[in-house]
Amino acid sequence: MTNTFCRVCEPSCALKAEIAEGRVTRLKPDREHPVTAGFACHKGLYYTAIHNDPDRLDHPLRRRSASRQPGAHFEAVSWDDALGDIATRLQQIRDTHGNTAVAGYIGNPMAFNALGTEAMEAFLRQLRCQRLFSSATQDCSNKFAGAEAVFGTSTLHPVPDLEHTDYALIFGENPKVSHMSFVSIADPMAKFRAAVKRGAKVWFVNPRRIEAVTPSTGDWLPVRPDTDLYLMAALLHELDQAGLFDDAVIREHGKHIDGLRDFIAPWDADTVAPVTGIPADDIRRIALEFGRAERACVHMSTGVNMGRHGTLCYWLLQMLAFVTGNLDRRGGNLYSPGFYPAAKAGRIAPEQVSFQDPDLPEHYGPLRRVRGMLPGNLLPDMIEQEEAPIRALIVFAGNPLLSMAGEARLRRAFEKLELVVVLDLFRNATGELADYLLPCADMLERRDLNICGLGMQVQPFVQYTDAVVPPAAERREEWWILHRLLQVMGLPSLFDQGGEPPLFQRLDRMLSRSGLSVKAVREAPGHTVVLSAPDAGRFYEDWIQTEDKRVDCCPALFHDALSEVRAHFAALQDQQTPPFRLINLRTHYMHNSWYQNVPQLKRPDQQDNPLHMSPADIEALGLSAGASVTVRSDAGALQAQVHADDSLLPGVVAMVHGWGNQRTPGLRLAMQHPGTNVNVLLPSGPGSYERLSNQAFMTGIPVQVQAS
Repeated sequence: MTNTFCRVCEPSCALKAEIAEGRVTRLKPDREHPVTAGFACHKGLYYTAIHNDPDRLDHPLRRRSASRQPGAHFEAVSWDDALGDIATRLQQIRDTHGNTAVAGYIGNPMAFNALGTEAMEAFLRQLRCQRLFSSATQDCSNKFAGAEAVFGTSTLHPVPDLEHTDYALIFGENPKVSHMSFVSIADPMAKFRAAVKRGAKVWFVNPRRIEAVTPSTGDWLPVRPDTDLYLMAALLHELDQAGLFDDAVIREHGKHIDGLRDFIAPWDADTVAPVTGIPADDIRRIALEFGRAERACVHMSTGVNMGRHGTLCYWLLQMLAFVTGNLDRRGGNLYSPGFYPAAKAGRIAPEQVSFQDPDLPEHYGPLRRVRGMLPGNLLPDMIEQEEAPIRALIVFAGNPLLSMAGEARLRRAFEKLELVVVLDLFRNATGELADYLLPCADMLERRDLNICGLGMQVQPFVQYTDAVVPPAAERREEWWILHRLLQVMGLPSLFDQGGEPPLFQRLDRMLSRSGLSVKAVREAPGHTVVLSAPDAGRFYEDWIQTEDKRVDCCPALFHDALSEVRAHFAALQDQQTPPFRLINLRTHYMHNSWYQNVPQLKRPDQQDNPLHMSPADIEALGLSAGASVTVRSDAGALQAQVHADDSLLPGVVAMVHGWGNQRTPGLRLAMQHPGTNVNVLLPSGPGSYERLSNQAFMTGIPVQVQAS
């Protein structure tokens, strides 16, 4: 048995790998691990299906056909030939059209790859790549933007102290399925069960009665899609009216509180109740209970992030903790530094928190970078624009064709690219359009450190893993691919000094802040070192990064966005809008597009992604379960079958994303059960994302449903 850990989501659950004849045959939970203690979900345990999948990329592949169409023939080439040609073509594009002609798209898996992320940053920096896009603008960039504005850094995200809280409000999160995000916690449902058993009150605020809602884990507060902003504002309004703002904390640690009070003033419980669908008395009661609780915490996730006001919601979420004195309080929300104080690494100067970037085109309207990233929804626009278009795209472990809005438009835009290079495990939908596919080692084939949850661990620990088995065939780690490419291009690389490349220098510097090194962690029992649990008392002195060390209760950056809130509220009141609102459905059987080719998840009742509707809505439309319907939005239309789902509020429909592999022969099982790409219903281009954060609008989408 070999110790390792999962790199699919933030808890980094510890695993034991069984190996036979040099092959990983099974992954089991590590019951001896001092933190995850035998917890691991199916995402980690089924990873052997990905590792051993016969559809894995094993050799560098080059497109043979001129047309960038799916199903084209690829030929295996040597690494020297692939990297040599890529280097030549990249350099020709840069020499002819400048650095803006080369763009990068960074997928979710790179966040779980310590050496790969460092190499990618070095590679993009040396290419002076200015047009960067990432999956963050599909799920979480609002949190980076919100933290920058409120706390002065994109990497300060206080986590809920569930083990000590008396009251918890959880917005848009389904911890039973997704195991939480922006909080790294092993077995979150056990924490909720323990909290409820201890007497704590837990509310899951969601348009759907999610799997996490049970008598032993917490209650459901049904809210209509994309109205969380108004609910949070009303909670703050009622708290203020009841005198439950902690004025001493605000005076000592806050600024611009009058701006916050001006914003929440119109949003009393009676005003927002008809739009949120929550009775005014319930809003007032919950506000009072939250404000009077000795210790209360808050958290939110993608169900809110993806709405029209994700950054403003994250702001108000932090305000719920701050103005009640629950920020930096045991049982409230705490910052967890872990082995390195990442809060300082994400610090941003006040003048950078703006839309005044002279390097960005003006014709898209106000535009900014968030952690260096542009709006993903503008990728096709920037490829097709007449002046200085993107001509080459490098995709790092991503699948924008299915994860972003506007698949058809992306396909057309890709035809105009002169070079597409994809680094991945599989020839996915995006890879079908590539000129080169470069086969990467997976998480069982590389060394790593659990860096993704840094700053968000409920119980901090650092774990090292060697490669469980060597990379099969000609697979290579991302750091090797990117530094070899730099070397071929004549740019500085880790291979320049000869001998063994110095891979862990940066990680050693980070670990030294806790008196550790990679060697020390590797030599520890189980390759794991447990660190001190987060505690209160240091947030305002050590962690907040605003210049005056004060929480900004109403950042100036939000001025224009706040003025748009009333218009959106009026639109939600308008009875002429389409009758249904579409939300994303989280499920155990699809994790983004990572697990679309896993046989264990293609069970008889999980071979498609139907449209989930409440039985009342199905009956009102004169339909029956299994009926074929057309779902239409302003952006597009799709065909789906109806699935009766009594967990949904009336007027809410839901579909699972990550499907749509009709033209992905590189993933044979996924192509046999392709499902439908729900993202064809999402808006793209200018106006389709939140300007504060570049976060795409992906939930609460108005749609019409009719029989096909």
